[in-house]
Amino acid sequence: MSSILKKGLLIAAGLLLSMLIAVWLSVKINAAEHAKLYAQAWSPSGKCVINTYAPAYGSGTVSNIVRSLSTQSFFRVYDKQGEMLKSTEWVLDLHEDGLQDYARWGKERVIYPTDMGYEGWSLPQCA
Repeated sequence: MSSILKKGLLIAAGLLLSMLIAVWLSVKINAAEHAKLYAQAWSPSGKCVINTYAPAYGSGTVSNIVRSLSTQSFFRVYDKQGEMLKSTEWVLDLHEDGLQDYARWGKERVIYPTDMGYEGWSLPQCA
């Protein structure tokens, strides 16, 4: 195989991979922008809220592929003024399961369910 052909195949593979990533990101961003609020849990102090969202992946082959490789829910924590403090929206190594079990507060800690058990964040500003 000639050097020019190898370089051409490598460039084509790189372009294909870039296009696939761009499409995946586009579907993920659109699903998050149109996500439906599924559940809320206010901190005991009333300073912060955990919102559980169900992403709206849409229909079609690409959306179904992204859905199958993604999580069914994600969590965002907001302060009372509406500023987002934390989010699992782009956590790619865990799959959240907020449709079966809700995120909750444990003192100043947010605890949310994943496929590997529970994870969480310490948020002293919410205590």
